[in-house]
Amino acid sequence: VPAGGPPRRAATMAAEAEAGCDTSIGALVREAGLPEEVACSLREAGVPDLPSLICCLSVGDLHAELKRCGVGKLGQRQKLSSVVAPYWTSLALKEQGNALYRASQFEEAAARYSAAIEGMPCGYTELALACYSNRAACLQQMREPEGALQDTLHVLRYDPANPKAVARRKVYEQAVRDT
Repeated sequence: VPAGGPPRRAATMAAEAEAGCDTSIGALVREAGLPEEVACSLREAGVPDLPSLICCLSVGDLHAELKRCGVGKLGQRQKLSSVVAPYWTSLALKEQGNALYRASQFEEAAARYSAAIEGMPCGYTELALACYSNRAACLQQMREPEGALQDTLHVLRYDPANPKAVARRKVYEQAVRDT
């Protein structure tokens, strides 16, 4: 089961269909110009989609992980690593935003989260949703409840059971009504 469990995956699949997106491993392999057997190998290794590929390649040596998943050719591994590279850059920006948030530098933290979001081709991976959620917290601290609510609604669209987003939605909706 992908991270987030069945309810999150069902919501993500519905939103993908609505937006005309496809983050299945087959679509990613085609986009990278790789043969279908690469997608088959990855699916057999338990890597059905982009979030799973990001998780797989984030646990250690990406070439070793891809070899373990049956992707033997160096060029194929390099193409797949280029698919996840923007997410690693965004992860570093998110961590910078977290440090700035802890230092109560909310505007700077929100800017880092925004840069992280903009750097990711897919706006609903766990990393992207964490950045939206964190930016919402910054916007609330900056007394911008409309933006905070929009970011929270984005998270809930793809992860309707997200406990922080569920709780924050009520707070932000009330703040918007009070303005």
